[in-house]
Amino acid sequence: MSLERAENEAAVTRGAHIAFTAATRDAVDAFHAAALAAGGTSRHAPRSWSEYRAYCAFVSDPDGNNIEAVHKETS
Repeated sequence: MSLERAENEAAVTRGAHIAFTAATRDAVDAFHAAALAAGGTSRHAPRSWSEYRAYCAFVSDPDGNNIEAVHKETS
């Protein structure tokens, strides 16, 4: 994956959903806090999602992309 600045407004990606694996729940919490501090908007604060068997947080970046941090929970 490559993250680059778009050459012009028409080339900006919007509506993508990108998920990153987090090693711990604390890492998910830190991701959420850092994303908000950097100008992101919370979609879902960190919490357990039983349907995913994971602890996740979701934010929208300034261009409207959905960025997720996910920590898989062991059963």
